[in-house]
Amino acid sequence: MSHTSPGGEARPAAAESTSPPRRWVWGVLAALVAASLITGWVLLSQRGDKGATAASSPTPATSTAPSPTSATPTPAAATTLALIADFGNCGPGAQRVADMIDTWDAAAVTTAGDNTYNDDPTCTPFTDSVGDFYGDWVEDPEGPRFWPALGNHDYEDKGAGLEKYRAYFTYLPTEADPQQRWYDVKVDGIHLFILDNDAPDADLAAQQVWLRERLTASRAQDPAAWNVVIFHKPAFTSASHPDEVEMRPDAGWDYRGWGADVVIAGHQHAYEDVVVDGMHYVTAGIATNGLERGGCDDELTDGSRLCLTGVEGAMRLDATATSLRMEYRQPSDAGEVVLDAIELTR
Repeated sequence: MSHTSPGGEARPAAAESTSPPRRWVWGVLAALVAASLITGWVLLSQRGDKGATAASSPTPATSTAPSPTSATPTPAAATTLALIADFGNCGPGAQRVADMIDTWDAAAVTTAGDNTYNDDPTCTPFTDSVGDFYGDWVEDPEGPRFWPALGNHDYEDKGAGLEKYRAYFTYLPTEADPQQRWYDVKVDGIHLFILDNDAPDADLAAQQVWLRERLTASRAQDPAAWNVVIFHKPAFTSASHPDEVEMRPDAGWDYRGWGADVVIAGHQHAYEDVVVDGMHYVTAGIATNGLERGGCDDELTDGSRLCLTGVEGAMRLDATATSLRMEYRQPSDAGEVVLDAIELTR
C-alpha cells in the first residue's frame, strides 16, 4: 500500500508497527494512576477510622498477675494476751487492772495463780474474786477466754480448794490431768502450758514427762507458735519467798531444750525478769492493791535485770510470727504506764 503526499508524488508505505497504539498506552497509564489514588485513599480512610476508634473507645487496661518472687507477704495478725497474778482479793486495784485489760482487745486472759485470797470475807473465792472482774472472759458466749493456773491460796484459803476451783472453771481441759490441774491451750499465735507446782512429787514427775512431750510436739508441728510455760512459784527470784528449786532446769525441767520460749510465774507480789542460760524467767507482778510484801532483796539474784514491788499491773503479750513482746503495764489516771518490756525475736 502507498500513500500520496501533497503534490501527487507517491512514497512508500511505512511498515506497520507492532507496538500498542499510543491511545491504548495512555489509557493503561491513566488506569494505573487512578488505581493508585483509590488505594491511597482507602488506606488513609482506614487509618482515620482506626484513629477515631482509639479516641472514642480507650483501650481497656490489662492486669498482669504479680510474680511470686515480687509479691509482698501479708504480715500475720498479732495475738494479744493478758497475764495476771496474785489478784483475787476483790480490791479496787483489781478493778483498775481489769479495766485496763478491757482496753487491750486481748484474745484471752491467763493467770499465774492465786486467783483468790481470804482477806475479805465478802469476797467469795472464784465466783467473786474472778467473776466480778473477769466473768465476761470466763462466760464468753463464743467460748471461755480465761485460762488460770493454780496457786497456793487457791488450795489453802477458806472457802477455796481444788473442788471449788474446778466447780467454777468447769471448762478446763482434762486430757493431761483428769483433775484439771495442768493443761495446755493454744490462743492464736501463743501456746500456753499451765503447770501446778504445788502438786505432789509423783504428779510433778508426771507433769515433767507431759511437758517435755507437749513442748517437743508443739515445736515440731507448729514452729511459728510462741510456747509460754506458766506456774505459780518462781524458779528464780530476788523477792521475799524462796526460789522454787524443784522447778529449775537442774531438777529436770529442760524448758529451753524442750522448746519453751519463756517461763512465767507469780507468788512474789513483785515483777522481775531473771535471765538464766538465755531463758527469761519472769515473775508477773501483782494485779491488785493491798497485798504488798517485803519487796526485792537489796542484792538481786544472779541474772536479774529488774525487780519491782508494790506496783499493781498486768503483763501484756503481743505475738507475731517473728516476735514476742512482753510489757508490764500499770494503770494510771492518765492511761497506762509501761514499766518494763522484754522482746524475743526469731
